[in-house]
Amino acid sequence: MSAPMHTLPGDDYRSEEIFKLECETIFSNEWMYAGREEVLSAPGDRLVVDIGNESVLIVRDKSGQLQAFYNVCRHRGSQLCESSGSGFGGAITCPYHAWSYSLEGTLVATPRVGVDEIDRSQLSLWPVAVDSWQNFIFVCLAAQPTPLMQWLKETPESPLDFEHLDLASLRIAAVTTSEVESNWKILVENYSECLHCPTVHPELVEIIPTYRTGSVVDETRSDGGVAMLAGVTAYAPAGSPDLPIIGGMTELDKESYYGAAVFPNVWFDINASVITTTRLIARSAQHTTIVMEYLVPPETLDDPKYDLSHVIDFTELVTRQDNDICSRAQKGVNSRAFTQGIFAPKDFIAHAFTRYYLERRGPA
Repeated sequence: MSAPMHTLPGDDYRSEEIFKLECETIFSNEWMYAGREEVLSAPGDRLVVDIGNESVLIVRDKSGQLQAFYNVCRHRGSQLCESSGSGFGGAITCPYHAWSYSLEGTLVATPRVGVDEIDRSQLSLWPVAVDSWQNFIFVCLAAQPTPLMQWLKETPESPLDFEHLDLASLRIAAVTTSEVESNWKILVENYSECLHCPTVHPELVEIIPTYRTGSVVDETRSDGGVAMLAGVTAYAPAGSPDLPIIGGMTELDKESYYGAAVFPNVWFDINASVITTTRLIARSAQHTTIVMEYLVPPETLDDPKYDLSHVIDFTELVTRQDNDICSRAQKGVNSRAFTQGIFAPKDFIAHAFTRYYLERRGPA
């Protein structure tokens, strides 16, 4: 019998002080997934994202480049934008005193404050590093971040193995949001193991038989994939309508399901017809927002007969099941009796996540 693998200490799941530490050491230093480039299709379009305890504003400038800034006016600190969207025009205007910035972040207008009263050239918006891979936008609050491609290559569950699928061409068919009273790390651990699957997800183990064994991987395969039930090509119950296959899928890909939890805030789930991203937004030590994007071949969006509802309904069912059990786990770890738990051997991916987390966070 091998020595037990321990979970994180209880305080790491429930302490607001630990959450503040994560904001400084993880959320402020790692590349964080923010959304798809397609939501910023025109100059002036903006995307507002929360990264730990910071708000970041991402825009498309007039040359077509992505720009990102702290969502804070240089005048008196007002938040510049509350929501994402289009139609804002070619300037970023503060709702407090109407100071305006170009899409490149330069201060260009200060109503009722003359150009001889302040030096506008010294009051550009504070920049945030932004880059994209396959049209997935990432931001990093670090002053000198590792280049995104190097970071993606070095992260433990790299999504680069999926590049043959031409992910850049996919389009968002739907977006769903849910709230869960759980620490974000509990959600990642839950995603990384399947000992819970036969009990919590009876519908899921019907279409992914490996999960019925409690394993999240098929040890006979080296690609990280698991077989879908014969004839199932969508993340949906057996017998559901077939959907168009994503380009670049090999014959093995078409009958498989793949997942990658990219540290710290996004999961990629791959099957033959739909790819989903799951973005975690840690709000506090015990609350997380989950945003899911459903990505499909672009030509399907113009097909009036294309219906993704059975995939969305099934995914939402599994998500609700996970959220409910993670909320229950949060209630449990909040007990003073819970000082630390253990991982079973089949939890090795969840255990690896906690070790990597501690490495990136540092000591409390």
